[in-house]
Amino acid sequence: MNYRNFNGIRDVQVMLKETGLYTSSIDGKWGSGSLNASISLVSAYFRQATGQPLPNIPASTVPGDEMAQVIVKLQDLLKAAGLYDGKVDATYGIGTKSGFRKAADAYILANRLPRYKAAWSVVVSKEFLDAVIAGCKARNWPAEAVDWLMSCMHFESGGTFSPTKQNMAGAKYFGLIQFGDMAAADLGTTTAELIKLSQLEQLKWVFKYFDMWAKRGKTYTQLEDFYLTIFYPKAVGAKADTVIFRKDVEAEKKGYAQNNGFDYNKDGAITVGEINSRLYDVYYKGMDTVNRVLAAA
Repeated sequence: MNYRNFNGIRDVQVMLKETGLYTSSIDGKWGSGSLNASISLVSAYFRQATGQPLPNIPASTVPGDEMAQVIVKLQDLLKAAGLYDGKVDATYGIGTKSGFRKAADAYILANRLPRYKAAWSVVVSKEFLDAVIAGCKARNWPAEAVDWLMSCMHFESGGTFSPTKQNMAGAKYFGLIQFGDMAAADLGTTTAELIKLSQLEQLKWVFKYFDMWAKRGKTYTQLEDFYLTIFYPKAVGAKADTVIFRKDVEAEKKGYAQNNGFDYNKDGAITVGEINSRLYDVYYKGMDTVNRVLAAA
């Protein structure tokens, strides 16, 4: 599977949901609901900008699988409305995403629709979310970093955002990003001290953790950079087929047992790609409008 295109389709579904033109799941499955909503959105943008109906949409032919052909159709649609000037290449990228974002923002503004805050913001307090936003801004991380970090904390804490939440397998990892003894010691504290903290107090240590790894050369430009820095820092930037833990390697058995839920294909090995796949599922679920609070008018 081409995960860039798969996630691209999910990106488009997120934006369509924000406009209310699409009401189904953010699942990466392209059906009539996604298609009709996309056409409605882009047509509305063109009519608003020009006063004219959307011209005929060209039908490009580019080699590729079914998912690639969906991206081709989306790029053709955006080109017809003047929202995409790149090559129709069957690959979801910044140009395709920004074209849909522009159309969605125009539709939301024109129809006075509400905007939504970060992924999983329904689970936390306004004070906590504001602190996450402020911390990300202070570090000049990408705008999406708030959604990424919220998704990581949601996943690590089993959806609780609790500073005392223990690892589901019973291992001694706790809290918002499952601090362990080694990570706590690196930060000059202990897990016993960290679990005494309030949610907002422990969040400060979450940022200290990422600051520590930033000083060691880690950069945070995509969702997996954040999560792998939490889960297995050595794997940041590694290829999808890189194996983290194997069931049949003595030194890795414990790590495999504690994280075997990542082993999608049940082949006895946990890869970076499998970890990322699980994480993006959590992220896109969090980006569904039902899991995001409305921004203040």
